[in-house]
Amino acid sequence: MTTPKSPLDETSDKSFWHGYTAFYEGLLPADISGLIIEFGVFKGNSVRWLFARFPRARIVGVDILPVQAEWPVDPQVEYRQADQGSEDQMAVVLADLPPPQLIIEDGSHVPAHQARCLRLGMDRLLPGGLYILEDAHTSLPSHALFKQELADASKGKPGQALQSLLHRNAAPRHATALSLLLGLEHVRRLSDEAARQQALAALDIGGHFDRQAIERLHRCIDSIRVYRRSTLPLRCYRCGSEAFDYHAYRCRCGVELLAEADSMSVAIVKSA
Repeated sequence: MTTPKSPLDETSDKSFWHGYTAFYEGLLPADISGLIIEFGVFKGNSVRWLFARFPRARIVGVDILPVQAEWPVDPQVEYRQADQGSEDQMAVVLADLPPPQLIIEDGSHVPAHQARCLRLGMDRLLPGGLYILEDAHTSLPSHALFKQELADASKGKPGQALQSLLHRNAAPRHATALSLLLGLEHVRRLSDEAARQQALAALDIGGHFDRQAIERLHRCIDSIRVYRRSTLPLRCYRCGSEAFDYHAYRCRCGVELLAEADSMSVAIVKSA
């Protein structure tokens, strides 16, 4: 039996590049009649997919841009303008809306913004709800956004963080949403309580998450699932071609098809 195509198959890199949608199908509920929030609207393709997938839901797209002409229009779809770089703006948007059943964070991809959304969003998410952090790979040390954030944090502080940028063998220690979620997932698999507490303490290195935030997330999370694409994309995000140089792992236009920092998504279920 052939699996029906998602409305995203031909329009969004969620499907043709990252391959997220197949991962999501095993996690998304059969129906949502409450609120869905997506951070990051871009061209509106993901909102269209969500509306097709959950026709009874109320969908709110949050973006730094005002409403764009290409964004879908429907009585069940609305938009809020907010900057993920502002703690106050994000808190106001979430407080002004009812608790959502699903949050998809697909905004700026800046690690600090991902961490802020995770902290505030998980607090607001309904018990049993699903939080999806897309493009979590921007928090890997090899990604340009991570390097930029680490460099910004190191300005005027020629300490360990800056040295990590200068020396390849020095591991950068910079708490991100990805590193925290991977750590919390690992803690859940430890059998010894003393080891779990020691691992939780090791997650507290300052930065985007203090000890209180770490413990709050640990208590409220039921499960963490991590996806990382291990096959080639359907087509190139830059040129749209399916003509690949398979042995070089590149599109014919030069785009790397299996980069270390690419195509990661994390799905978090909140405890009921």
